[in-house]
Amino acid sequence: MDPGLGPAAQGDYMTRAARAQTAIDDLSEHTNVRDSEISDALFVPPKHLSPEERVVLIKQLEHAKTLDDQIYHDHLGGWDPILTEDCTVQDKRVDRVVRDLEAERPVSWSQIDQAMWVPNENAW
Repeated sequence: MDPGLGPAAQGDYMTRAARAQTAIDDLSEHTNVRDSEISDALFVPPKHLSPEERVVLIKQLEHAKTLDDQIYHDHLGGWDPILTEDCTVQDKRVDRVVRDLEAERPVSWSQIDQAMWVPNENAW
């Protein structure tokens, strides 16, 4: 509800609040809730990133891109064109988010989360 936040940040906080409420509801009903869902529900994005935090986040994104690139090269021309396409899409996502972070443009945490995802080569 902070009027000083931009639309991307407002959307992030609304999304995070909804995830937290879903986890609360699921736990209240004694349903099984995965640890990853609870961790995700507990994460509160910072309002601002310091220059040092921005550098660390960019390094984490670049590491995810390196893992993604390795999966892509391991499967290039191989049996799974969908996996290599996922890797190509992820490469572009990371590049876009890193470019925006470096330019200090607003980036939503959902965009960052999507860019951090590395396709699972064992899922196929």
